[in-house]
Amino acid sequence: MHANVLATAYEYQIPVVYVIWNNYAYGSIRGLQRGYLGGRELITDFKHPGTDKPYNPDFAAMARSAGIHGVSVDRAADLNEAIRQGIASGKPVVIDANINGDLNPAGAGIWELPGMGRSKPGIGQQYVPE
Repeated sequence: MHANVLATAYEYQIPVVYVIWNNYAYGSIRGLQRGYLGGRELITDFKHPGTDKPYNPDFAAMARSAGIHGVSVDRAADLNEAIRQGIASGKPVVIDANINGDLNPAGAGIWELPGMGRSKPGIGQQYVPE
């Protein structure tokens, strides 16, 4: 999720519920890196400089800073109710759902990345998938 979606949802009062599967990493990129780089990964998770423990922004607080209701969920048993309340509000809501750091929930769609063996990179040319 990009922070700009929060401002857009607030400005137009879009009744959307964003559920962030918070695994303390940029998991979608980490999964791609592990696949393309033989299990290696680069700057997809962050550590607190003083403790070396996993660090992550507080996405519920980020939502509140944009004028949107934000809530953190730490137990799977509480997620259903948080989603139900978010839908019932009829307003934009962010649910920051903390999950295991090794989980990488399945996504949808595909990324065609130029230069990754599936296509040819071109500088100054429009990219056309093959």
